Amino acid sequence: MTDAGYMTAVKASKEALWLRGLVKTFSITKDSVRVHCDNQSAIYFAKDHMYHKRMKRINVRYHKIHQWVVNNKVIDLVKISTKKNPADMMTRIISVEKFRASLNFIKVL
Repeated sequence: MTDAGYMTAVKASKEALWLRGLVKTFSITKDSVRVHCDNQSAIYFAKDHMYHKRMKRINVRYHKIHQWVVNNKVIDLVKISTKKNPADMMTRIISVEKFRASLNFIKVL
């Protein structure tokens, strides 16, 4: 699960960097972009590239996030609790209460 979470965090970070560039064209500057991730192992691996046998099959292009997170401090990769993650309504089966809370969070309800 760590490798899937890590690759998803990389893809989300790429989108966040693109949005940061878009916002910059409107003369709104932001030092770093916060990306939420519900996989603690993926966050640890993004911040510290310790060698792990299970992570060796990840393509080299995905390791760019380490430079964004650690060296440049452009991406702020933070943990989000599973209870508060609004993306769960699109990826898994959740209770009605959590679905309503997710809709409220994205300002639909």
